[in-house]
Amino acid sequence: MKMRRLNRRGKITLFSLIVIIASITVGFQFHKKQLTEQTAVVAAMAKENVNKTKKSHEEKNTGTSKDKKSVEKHQTSEKKEKTSSKIYKKPSIPIVKPSEEKVIYLTFDDGPSNRIEDLMNTLEKYKADATFFWLEPNIKRFSKEAKDAVKRGFSIGLHGVTHDAKKIYASSHSVVNEMDTANHTLKEITGKSTRLIRTPYGSYPYMTPQYKAAVDNAGFILWDWNVDSMDWKFRNGRYINEVIQQVENLESKNITPVILLHDRAETINSLPKLLKYFKKNGYTFKKIKQNIIPIQF
Repeated sequence: MKMRRLNRRGKITLFSLIVIIASITVGFQFHKKQLTEQTAVVAAMAKENVNKTKKSHEEKNTGTSKDKKSVEKHQTSEKKEKTSSKIYKKPSIPIVKPSEEKVIYLTFDDGPSNRIEDLMNTLEKYKADATFFWLEPNIKRFSKEAKDAVKRGFSIGLHGVTHDAKKIYASSHSVVNEMDTANHTLKEITGKSTRLIRTPYGSYPYMTPQYKAAVDNAGFILWDWNVDSMDWKFRNGRYINEVIQQVENLESKNITPVILLHDRAETINSLPKLLKYFKKNGYTFKKIKQNIIPIQF
């Protein structure tokens, strides 16, 4: 009897064990299936994210490329616009038709000054004609010297009123107005007017074709130069060598020199040395007249 009970208990235990193992197996299979499905979902999501990232990156690159091309196109357009906005470019050294004799034109800007008497005496000593381009306030200030220069026969031109680029070049009308004002003062003080003008700092780059047309229509004759003495920069006689070198260069090209000088003490003090050089080398000094074709930058 006791043995039967043990056998029955063993059967029950075995059966329970089988049930438990079966349950574990089924559970494991179910869990494995779920895990596989979850892995597949995760993999699919990961793949989708990768594709989105790749697409976004491609779009970004495409956008950057388009932006870069757009910027380059804009820069090219700007460059073309800047280039086309240049009304004209500075030409080479102006040429004055040479004559059989070696002619040279001396011009002095910014006067008259308190040293102009010394300047005129030095020029006359070396039989050197010259042209003065005067500022209106200085004509008023040194009215006696201005009258004397006209009486001695020097050629007179106008250099404006302010010598301030922002003011005189504000418009084509402002250029003409300054020259008209200077001419009125010259006429009032000396009894003579002039058509000759030289704009401050030369005609380039301020005197555009429109500006040049304006002064031409007003009856003025605009003059520049082809030899810059640099006496406005050098505070001693160093400008002499600058002039000589430039004149010799022009001579080799058969170009008549028109020299820019200034009515200032340092220039006047060293001027005899320069005049001696020109005399020694056979140059004839002449003054600019209104019937001569001007040189312009």
